[in-house]
Amino acid sequence: MKPEASGAVPSGMKEHEIDDRDLTPSGPTDPASLQQPDATLCPECQGIGATASGETCPVCEGTGKASGRTGGG
Repeated sequence: MKPEASGAVPSGMKEHEIDDRDLTPSGPTDPASLQQPDATLCPECQGIGATASGETCPVCEGTGKASGRTGGG
């Protein structure tokens, strides 16, 4: 006996496939749909180089740029 499926499978897809249609930008001419985080900026301070309290960012050490310590890929 197969376990019940959690939801309906969209037409044209198999049960084991992932529906990723909603992961694409909503419109190619909509600038807001194309915005993504900038991989060159420090993820902690977003390129400012300082924390909210005004101290030097401990991750990028004040440069505002992503470093090897910030991970990535």
